[in-house]
Amino acid sequence: MIEQAIFTSAETDRLAGYQVVAASPGASVADQRELAIWGPSHGSLIDLGPDGVSFNFHPLPSGAYCVSRTTMAGGEYSGRGRQVYTQCLIVPSDELARFANNPFDVLRAAMAGGSLEVQQQIPRQLEPMRLFGHTAAVDSALLARLSSRPGAPWLARLVQAALSCPSLAIAGAVEPEHLIAGLLNCLPPECRTQFSFSTGLRYSPRRPFRITTLADDPAELRQTQRRQGTTVLDASNPNLAEFAPIDGWPRLIEHVLKSGKVSFLASQFSKRRFELTPDDLPALALQLMEEFDASALPSKKRDDASARRKSAESAKPGDWLDGLQQAHAAHRRFRGSATLSTPSAQKPTGPAHQLSTNCPEVLERLEQVDDLVFEAIDGNAEALAKLRETWPKLHEELAEPLMAESREQYLRHALFIWQGSVTQSGVHDPARAVHALEVLSILFDETP
Repeated sequence: MIEQAIFTSAETDRLAGYQVVAASPGASVADQRELAIWGPSHGSLIDLGPDGVSFNFHPLPSGAYCVSRTTMAGGEYSGRGRQVYTQCLIVPSDELARFANNPFDVLRAAMAGGSLEVQQQIPRQLEPMRLFGHTAAVDSALLARLSSRPGAPWLARLVQAALSCPSLAIAGAVEPEHLIAGLLNCLPPECRTQFSFSTGLRYSPRRPFRITTLADDPAELRQTQRRQGTTVLDASNPNLAEFAPIDGWPRLIEHVLKSGKVSFLASQFSKRRFELTPDDLPALALQLMEEFDASALPSKKRDDASARRKSAESAKPGDWLDGLQQAHAAHRRFRGSATLSTPSAQKPTGPAHQLSTNCPEVLERLEQVDDLVFEAIDGNAEALAKLRETWPKLHEELAEPLMAESREQYLRHALFIWQGSVTQSGVHDPARAVHALEVLSILFDETP
């Protein structure tokens, strides 16, 4: 069951002003207190017109999530202006999972059932509600539309910004809810709950959404740019060069969306990957990139690649991340550091002609290295020799932070390969391990 609450302006026996004026019996005191903290009051909506609306999503103390809709409804009891009216759904995690952890799908189902109608006479107590059915992991039509406009490269840059910025403010968006919905559809369902958002509320320190939108107001834009920890993304900018997809996951999204094969994401996101977090996406991106590229090979090569992959997967744990967490739990203590501690991290910055991370040439070079790493770990001696020749040159040209990030992603992939290389006798395949170690020795070799 899904509990409900309404946050708006009213004069009650308890107090006068914006408050939780009604809730269903199962809404806990702690959750209601949190709703009162996050609740938008007078002047909080960016669009104060009759069609002004904001869709919002954030976690609650009980472990459930608040999925809410904020609109203008009538006048405030005090007579100072129009009333901001927020209808809140308190959605348990298992209920949210039925809708692929997509708050927009929950709202769509609730609105279709008439459950989010503004009530002119608010009852003292609301009834819990039930939403039936479930939704697909990916809204393929939405991603196809966004891949056309603003385009796959632009959407990949939005993903890069969202993953790398603890607080992202989107400015200049005509339909911000479509962009945020598209962003969520570019993430596995298990990761979506990490991205709280508001599509149309003004910033408030009481509401620390991870993703927000900005009004078309130069003063507010300047104020947001000065706010520590918040990054502004200008949705009217067709390039977004500062958010070029450097990390593995945004690059995977761009690669797949450019191909027009949204069905690949739909298929992959429908697989349950328990305990997957945004920190695991670089390793998963390497795996999925390999699978996606293999699916595009001619039939003979594709069959060979599929046979190798199935042979490895048949001996893997039910969920490869579970095995990775058990065997390499120490690595998880470094979440948030983003880079590995290597001797090269202590070196001074390279020569002045280092390539910019915004340069398309960088992305192309990194994609070439990706291919070499995949093929070398798979036992291709020619690819290993080419990697041994290419990597030192790239090392001289790229900045250390980017090199460290690349090394981390390749190390994660090598560990994934090691987890999956179990033979029928229950031991790891030494040949696969040797290939992975040879690649890592090249990537982490510090000799000039």
